[in-house]
Amino acid sequence: MAPSAITEDYYKILEVSQSATSELTRKSYLRLSLTHHPDRNTGSNQAFQLISQAYETLSNKTKRQEYDLLYPKIIPSRPESQRTQTSQSFGSTPADAEASQDTAQIATLRRTVTERAAQLRTRVYAFETATFELHRNIRQVEKSIEALNSIKAADLAEQAWNNSWGRWLLSPLYKQAEESREEIERKDRARQERRVEKDLKERRLESLRSDLRREESLLDALKKESKAADLRDDQAIRAIETRISDRAARERVARAMAEWERRERMQRQHREQQERQAQEAWARLRKQQAEAEEAAEVARKQENERLRRAYAHSGFDHGGAHQTSPRLVAQSPRSYGMSTLH
Repeated sequence: MAPSAITEDYYKILEVSQSATSELTRKSYLRLSLTHHPDRNTGSNQAFQLISQAYETLSNKTKRQEYDLLYPKIIPSRPESQRTQTSQSFGSTPADAEASQDTAQIATLRRTVTERAAQLRTRVYAFETATFELHRNIRQVEKSIEALNSIKAADLAEQAWNNSWGRWLLSPLYKQAEESREEIERKDRARQERRVEKDLKERRLESLRSDLRREESLLDALKKESKAADLRDDQAIRAIETRISDRAARERVARAMAEWERRERMQRQHREQQERQAQEAWARLRKQQAEAEEAAEVARKQENERLRRAYAHSGFDHGGAHQTSPRLVAQSPRSYGMSTLH
């Protein structure tokens, strides 16, 4: 049975970057597993399982390499709803995860700079120890060569004196004994041995100086490499800090805009409420006026009906002097009704 395809972003689940070290991944796993452990957070079984699955993959070198090969295809292939669900499962937004990754990257870079500085100090100490021995050996060889040169100079001076006119002129006075053949051969052998010894020591001196130059060159290259790496890491840290600062600025602007929109919405709702209340008050007033007019009309009709009935039952004929005044009947509904109300 073929293994199911991986569709989860394990780096986002563990809140680390793709370049995070094993130690940083482990620390993030421990922190998240404690936060989302079912014993401490009821209902987080799915999140805890995802955390465990992510760490199982990223903590294994072989599995992580295989996952990294698939990682570029995982992000585009995941549905938006699934990515949102994963973020909500951990109670963090993509912005929070990005901020956490940036913070972790800065910590990793600074730790790398610190470790590199410690390694450089170790190498410098080893270089100083090695070069101290080289300098000491060089001084010893130089002194030996100087001693041989002094002996050679004295020997040459003696030979020059022996071959000079002064010795020939003074020889009758001092009558120095002639050197024997054995003595002459011994001195020749000594001169040859000194030449050979000097040649060996000069070669030894050149070798030591070459070793010293090589060590100095290696140290110089190491310092330049360390400085360049520190510069790259510092630039990366500044870039991340700039990104964090820009994100914070955008968040401040977004919060300010949200607050402004909230206030505008509240003011608009307040205005709409006032307008609605004014319209309702005007409608109530119109209704009261209409009801008053209707009541006045009813009262007018009732009064006319009463007068008509009173006239009908009065016992007078149609030509009598007690006819109802037309003025009362023709009175306007509004004025009559309002006067009745008053």
